Amino acid sequence: MRKLHFLYSIFMFISLQLTLTSCGWKFSVLEDKMPFSTIYLSGINNGVGTEIYQRLKRAPGVKIIGNKAEAQVSLILKVKTDRLVVGFSGAGRPRELEIRTTAIVEINDAEDKPLQPMDELKIYRSVTFNDADVLATQAHELFHTRDINKQLAMRIIQKLQRINFSEL
Repeated sequence: MRKLHFLYSIFMFISLQLTLTSCGWKFSVLEDKMPFSTIYLSGINNGVGTEIYQRLKRAPGVKIIGNKAEAQVSLILKVKTDRLVVGFSGAGRPRELEIRTTAIVEINDAEDKPLQPMDELKIYRSVTFNDADVLATQAHELFHTRDINKQLAMRIIQKLQRINFSEL
């Protein structure tokens, strides 16, 4: 009986492995390689910009410089975050908050010509309130805000990785 159970377990494990490999599923891993060596960053005094700066600082072969004219690539970032109450309790107190973050991204070359079309990235998240636990609600909101910033930064980094100088 034990041998049958063992064989069944092995069969299920192999079946799962074959299913996952045949469907093309894989982890999406951000590479550190960038198609440029120097970049100028503008508008990074926000959560998304800070995240982009930290990731580019760790990327091998990329130098962040302060002069737009000397950079191969310039990234202009405009971020707007809104907090909107979308649900109220029967007593009229806020029950649900929506965090809306919009990032407008411009990626240009050294001559200020667009390398990619201007893009507007948006992420919305809902956060529910609990009157009994205000501190937990604030921590929950902060967690979602940081997660939104990380996701937008990763999308922008992916856009930077897709720059193709040979098409210009």
